[in-house]
Amino acid sequence: MLELISAARRRKRPPTHQLFDVVTLEFRVGLLDIDLNMHLNNAKYLKFMDRSRLEHAVVTGSLNRMIEARCNVVVANTEIAYIRELRPYQQFQVHTRILGWDDKYVYYDQRFESQRKLHTHALVRVVNVHGGKSISPQSAQDITGMHLNSPPLPEYVEQWKRLLQSKKRLTETD
Repeated sequence: MLELISAARRRKRPPTHQLFDVVTLEFRVGLLDIDLNMHLNNAKYLKFMDRSRLEHAVVTGSLNRMIEARCNVVVANTEIAYIRELRPYQQFQVHTRILGWDDKYVYYDQRFESQRKLHTHALVRVVNVHGGKSISPQSAQDITGMHLNSPPLPEYVEQWKRLLQSKKRLTETD
């Protein structure tokens, strides 16, 4: 809750980063963040990812534009690869960047690193919402006045999109 209040207070400051810049936050694994295996609980990763995407929105100025336009963002899908565990009191960074967008979703890349080693890699795709309905990234840009072109999405994102489409087709045939 305090993070949301802090972000709301800072949202009107001039942007310090461009939309496609990597934004890095530092964290430490707390005792309330661990599970029975004595490492960072998998649900806590999502909390750190949310916090890092919020910070990305603050420092790029997109949060202020979205709030003023009465738009918001909802996570549609997340894919996480746990590579190395994070132990109690271990310091780590979350590196967050927007990779680009297609006609429906905006794609984020988030990496958890400690001592320059990759511990966890996540892909997140979000949908923009305005007036209670999902809108395209292009419509969100029109509403917020942010007019940028998306770089081509990396091949690993295109592969992920194909996997998600396959999963969707499976649920439609059940």
